[in-house]
Amino acid sequence: MMRDFLPTRLMCLLALFSVYEINLSASDNKGSLLIIGGGSENITSTTSWNYEAFCWAVDQSANKKVAIIHYATTTSSAFENYFKTYCGASEVKSFVVNSVGANNASLMDEISGYDLFYFRGGDQWEYYNQWKGRLMEDVIHNKFNSGGVLCGTSAGLAILSGTTFVAEHGECYSNGAVKNTNLITITLRDDFLRMMPGFVYDSHYTNRGRLGRLAAFMAHWKKNKNESLVGIGVDEITALAISPEGEATAYGAGTVSIIRERNGIDYSTSAALAIDSLEITHLSHRRSINLNTFEVDTFGSAVEPSSTIETTPSKIYISGGDKLNTTNESLLEKFTAEGSSEDNTIIFTGADQSLALEYKAKLNEYGASHVHIYEATGETSNSSELASLIRSAQKFLFVGNNTYNLITLFYNSGGAAANALKEALESRAIYLAFIGDNARICGQVVVGNYISADANLAVSNGFGLIKTATIIPKTFERPQSGAVTTYWHGTNAAIPYAMVSQGVKNGIWLNDDNYILFKGSDNKAGFTAFGTSPVFVQTLHNTKGELVSQTYSGTGNPDTKAAFDFMYLSFLHEGQEYILADFESSATGIDEELEMPSIKMFPNPTSDKLNISSSVKLVGVRVYNMIGVRVYSRVLNDKELSIDVSRLNFPKGIYLVEAYALNNRVVTKRVVVN
Repeated sequence: MMRDFLPTRLMCLLALFSVYEINLSASDNKGSLLIIGGGSENITSTTSWNYEAFCWAVDQSANKKVAIIHYATTTSSAFENYFKTYCGASEVKSFVVNSVGANNASLMDEISGYDLFYFRGGDQWEYYNQWKGRLMEDVIHNKFNSGGVLCGTSAGLAILSGTTFVAEHGECYSNGAVKNTNLITITLRDDFLRMMPGFVYDSHYTNRGRLGRLAAFMAHWKKNKNESLVGIGVDEITALAISPEGEATAYGAGTVSIIRERNGIDYSTSAALAIDSLEITHLSHRRSINLNTFEVDTFGSAVEPSSTIETTPSKIYISGGDKLNTTNESLLEKFTAEGSSEDNTIIFTGADQSLALEYKAKLNEYGASHVHIYEATGETSNSSELASLIRSAQKFLFVGNNTYNLITLFYNSGGAAANALKEALESRAIYLAFIGDNARICGQVVVGNYISADANLAVSNGFGLIKTATIIPKTFERPQSGAVTTYWHGTNAAIPYAMVSQGVKNGIWLNDDNYILFKGSDNKAGFTAFGTSPVFVQTLHNTKGELVSQTYSGTGNPDTKAAFDFMYLSFLHEGQEYILADFESSATGIDEELEMPSIKMFPNPTSDKLNISSSVKLVGVRVYNMIGVRVYSRVLNDKELSIDVSRLNFPKGIYLVEAYALNNRVVTKRVVVN
């Protein structure tokens, strides 16, 4: 027979492979894995991010012989030397194994003599296409099941999972995958190496914004195969070392994310990614998790929410993109329909008013008849005219503002208009819209430097209207060149960083294809999701956490990233609601079913008494002069009030009178004192 002519060693290998294939489903994982998220290896010192990870891998191998393998190109001698000089390898050699070499018996025989296989980055489809069904695949199986060590970076990581993203149709991006979990580029296979059945890996995880696509992989597999997957996302210059017993330890300057389903919670049947909710863990350098039980070793301090109560009575529309696209047009149509078309609407914007003018034109088109644009500067913060207008306005829209100018120069200036806006936001039931980049401002914490290829984030105080959430818009923003490979780094890192470093209870990711409507009612505060792209939400849950401390070389400042043992992660499609916190207020929010009170103020003009008569009980009245100074305030619980303007010595002029009913409904009228 033909077998009689085969080399003796190869005959032994084939016998071993036959036994393996018979027992594959029942075989224990006897080998060790080191999965690496990609990026540049640092091969110069013992303080390098990868030093401990590579040393761990070498230590697990019996003969400490390292084979560096790729389907097309060899590696540098410096990389080979790093394993020997720094990490204790006894021998290191690079191999190119293409589709022909993958069936070369003598080459397979030589590679089998090494106990640590390191698969380099590139294109996992090439690995799959050139090795599947050939001897190379069997050599890898045999090595792993005889106690060998398999390492893979980037594409080399992908092929070592149980279910592999093979990239048959090219790259898959989060912004498309979350909209359609059956997207043609979601090409998953479980017929290749299957080192860890039940798991799917992803590399360059935070750096390329792959949170959405990893969760979409999990949803796709569950919907199409009815099998649950655990997702593991590994950042660049970061590795996860997995022992044969399932103990997994992170090494490096980023984080490793482990995502799994909760018992009894399943994905929506919608095409878009939707689930409430997944469980998620982020590991940082030297932190571990048991991949059988998902118990995390104790690390960091308890992350206590800085606030757990929402109080604003306003309705707040918050969008994820600046452009006046169909998503923001939908938001504006709903925003205009609130209250009355006669309401004064103020748009606050920056020096470039082009966006604001577009939004004003669209508001006018939808029926808003009194829309005013103001640049938020130190000068306008003192405007008495603007202060007066603010007190009569029921709607405020923020778009195109520079965060520093709006908050520091305008909102915190102490000027008449600034104080009027603060009073309005703090005490009145009004309608608010925060567009695109300005969405960050309505939260308690504003995350800066968030649109960046780096995680060099900064935090500052926002308006604090939503006290229990930080908001990141533009999650899938593209630079002008159109590239996306690293541009989503900051947006994806921002939420965990703000939650752990600032104790924010919830983090909300938005993009230019969605928006939310926030409001409080029935003692709960939350939001409804709108748009064609899911809204991502992460929530603290008895969490311990810490900030990343390791760096690329062991010196300098680390990335602003955060690790934690346990949080919830939800994806919400159009119309779904999410509760953020308890709601406590003297008002119960704007209720569309409650009509505005009918209030009469007479005589007008007056030089003696001003009588106020309301169709419902009033809870308070305030009077302002035309430079924005409050000259009268009264708390009451009645439908009528008489103000003696002569006894109070009101100077002649025009005054704004605000009458507050229950639920913080307010009617503002001009009164002349003569």
